[in-house]
Amino acid sequence: GYFGTSCCCLILLASAPFKHLDMFRQVTKRVLGATVSRPAWHAAQPAFRAMPAVGATRSFAARKPKVEDGTLEGRYATALFMASSDRLEKVHTDLVGIRTMMQESKEFKLAVETPGIDPESKIAAFEAICTKAGTDAAVVNFIKVMVENKRTHLLSRTIDLFENFYRAEKGLVLCKVTSAAPLSSAQQSKVKDAMQKRAEKGATLIMEYNTNPALLGGLVVKMGEAVLDFSTSTRLERLQTQLLAPVA
Repeated sequence: GYFGTSCCCLILLASAPFKHLDMFRQVTKRVLGATVSRPAWHAAQPAFRAMPAVGATRSFAARKPKVEDGTLEGRYATALFMASSDRLEKVHTDLVGIRTMMQESKEFKLAVETPGIDPESKIAAFEAICTKAGTDAAVVNFIKVMVENKRTHLLSRTIDLFENFYRAEKGLVLCKVTSAAPLSSAQQSKVKDAMQKRAEKGATLIMEYNTNPALLGGLVVKMGEAVLDFSTSTRLERLQTQLLAPVA
């Protein structure tokens, strides 16, 4: 299948020369440099403003993400976000596609994250896969930089953080609802309506419904960074704590 072919490509393709890496080398050195003490985008901003996106015919003002993440993965995600801020939809779609391949094929994920594979062979394989998929040039170049820096084991987390930046830019808020048993369509609609009232004005909720029998009943809702626990199990724990507390 396609995933198996992708994996084989990563392992077997012959080495190929690095292409179009100068821009991302400059950017990542500024964003990821060990001496950088201020937020990553301040270090990267001058470099991004001075150069156009790969393959672009017009210039654009690179903008920083609306949320900050100071981890190494966050700095990589910030660099890619700023380099592709004029075509976020396409880049986000391409990254999600790569993440899906890694989730659905253990062999592909292993090949991506294994440090022992020759870097130029891995880059050649990625180029072949991305060319077939029509992946944006910014994503291809960014993966090359991760390979060159031996950071491909961070790729999955970096994609997750880029998605967080993308959602913040678009006003999208992930709302995870966990219940003891599956909710009906009517119940899901009521939960969504209730959470929409709690969300910031103009926000669009991305609803995700899961089940966990250990909750016994009720709901646990995680919207953005906020967690609302209305589960029966938590209520029982609180009651137990109160019953075990010494009488004043």
